[in-house]
This record gives sequence, C-alpha cells and structure tokens, in this order.
Amino acid sequence: MTAPDPHSASAAEAPATDPFAPSTRAVRVFAGIGLLLLAFAYGAFLVIVLDQAYSGAGTSGPLVGVARWSMGLSAIAGLLALCLPDAAVSPAARRGAVATQYVLAFAGPVLAGVDVT
Repeated sequence: MTAPDPHSASAAEAPATDPFAPSTRAVRVFAGIGLLLLAFAYGAFLVIVLDQAYSGAGTSGPLVGVARWSMGLSAIAGLLALCLPDAAVSPAARRGAVATQYVLAFAGPVLAGVDVT
C-alpha cells in the first residue's frame, strides 16, 4: 500500500472538484442577499442609536464608530465577493469574504446595542 504523492497533479485537482462546494453563482447570490440584509442591519443600527440618543444622556458611546466601520467594511467585502471575476479570486476566498460580510453586518447593530454610556 502506497501513500498518495502530495505533489502529483491529481492531488492538486481534488479540492477543485469537491462535489459539496457551492458554485460561484450561489456564493454571489449569497453576497447579494447579504447586501440587502446590510440595509436592514443599518436601519436597526439607526433605530438603536436614535433610541440611545433620545432616552439616554443624549450621546452614544465610543462603539458607535466601530459599529459604523463594521457595516462599511461589510459592504466592501460583499461587493468584492459579488463583483470580482473568477480569475481574480479563488472560490475559498470568495466564500470567506461572504462569511466576513455577514459577520460584520450583524456586528454593527450588536455593537451599537451594547454601547451604553
């Protein structure tokens, strides 16, 4: 019994032919859905910040800026995953960008919500 050669061409092709990996089109659809969800996350962010401003001391805490940056970076990650051509980005990097997009989008309202002065 011999071990497979890690430097052979068939070993390099194995991840590219993974039957369970999502297609590029599906990942792009999820990136587009993430951009739509970002609009709702930004609306929730605005509601939270305005509620803190009117019911609290009149100002929000320091995490509001971090939350705003989080949602801005989410938009950039989503646009990169959606718009870059297949030759420029590997499928794994595109999936990672979409996952980062969702995490950053939902982190914005959460950070604004825990930011109590």
